[in-house]
Amino acid sequence: MIFYMHECEEKLGYSFKDKTLLRLCFTHSSYAHEHGGVKNNERLEYFGDSILGFITAEYLMNKFPKADEGLLTEYKQQLVSSEPLSRAIDKSGLGEFLMFGEGERRNSPEHHRSAMENLFEAIVAGIYLDGGLEESKKFIKKFLFNVIPLSIRQKQVKTEGVAVDHKGRLQDFVQKNKLGTLLYKVKERKGPDHEPTFTMAVTLDDKEIACAVGRKKSDAEKLAAQKALKILEKGKVKKKSANKGQNQKRRNAR
Repeated sequence: MIFYMHECEEKLGYSFKDKTLLRLCFTHSSYAHEHGGVKNNERLEYFGDSILGFITAEYLMNKFPKADEGLLTEYKQQLVSSEPLSRAIDKSGLGEFLMFGEGERRNSPEHHRSAMENLFEAIVAGIYLDGGLEESKKFIKKFLFNVIPLSIRQKQVKTEGVAVDHKGRLQDFVQKNKLGTLLYKVKERKGPDHEPTFTMAVTLDDKEIACAVGRKKSDAEKLAAQKALKILEKGKVKKKSANKGQNQKRRNAR
């Protein structure tokens, strides 16, 4: 497969000093496997994930100065998860330069979604290694922050400055759907007495649904509640069965 380096750099809006690094960003593992163990972009993807997380956290802290940590976490997830990253690559046209092996190339575009997500992160790392943090920020701003997604800005207008009551929302959801008894438990306590950290678990009828870490128990509970609500809304925990309770009563009466 021919790698059109000049055209790729034009779409990137960045010219690599190290052209080998540029090519590595766009080398899928399937291509590397079919070409005698050529290096692939997986290590860059791993590094880029951390860089992207840092830059996104900094961006959100500056953009939403009144938002609490729970809201910032939600915003970050909206930006750096698989769907927005792969969509950013699709919109940029950079995906056409990704070098797949012949076998992988025949798969459907939907099958390549994770490869596009990984490509975005690999490019972030490649630009960082070649040109530094500011160049990485320019790339992320151009292809992600300025494009994905408008819903963040709309939601921010409604909620910025107002602490989201994640525990209250979780309690309402559990009661409305009759899911059982909700409790918060200390799972772990670490650190010195003057600066401890707490891991708090949310349980539903003594079954752990989610856990989170915080400097205060209350902070950890809020984050755990936020995680638990997402899990329950996806329907991963079934409602209590009324028939099951009735059957148990019948067995006890025998």
